[in-house]
Amino acid sequence: PAGALPQTAPRGPSVAAASGPATAKEAYDVAYAAILRKEYEQAEMGFRQFLQSYPRDRLAIDATYWLGESYLQRKRYREAAEQFLKVSSDAPKSAKAPESLLRLGIALNGLGARDQACATYAKVGVDYPAAPNSVRQGVERERRRSGCA
Repeated sequence: PAGALPQTAPRGPSVAAASGPATAKEAYDVAYAAILRKEYEQAEMGFRQFLQSYPRDRLAIDATYWLGESYLQRKRYREAAEQFLKVSSDAPKSAKAPESLLRLGIALNGLGARDQACATYAKVGVDYPAAPNSVRQGVERERRRSGCA
């Protein structure tokens, strides 16, 4: 019977290929598709699995960012802040770094740490003067929302 398999069944590539994504890119794409569908819990599981399986993949920074976003969307601000901080500290030159700082500020504000949130918004402009317009506008919007001086 199917239920008689031992719990310690080997999890080799053949098992993974049969039951899930075969490559890092496929695993990332499956989790990202969940983000797009606003299925944040599923996205969280997918990105956590991705980061566990492929910690040094070139998509790991983006996966960390989207994992943070999956938490932020569910108002799990502490977990979100941890992920966004990881992106901005581990990969300060990545394309996701300015946006991560903005999202970190939003998470800090959600935790009630307004002063830290305001300082984080200010840091975006200092560290990333050439940040995309969308990020700069987001910073301005969030600074107003947070009542930053």
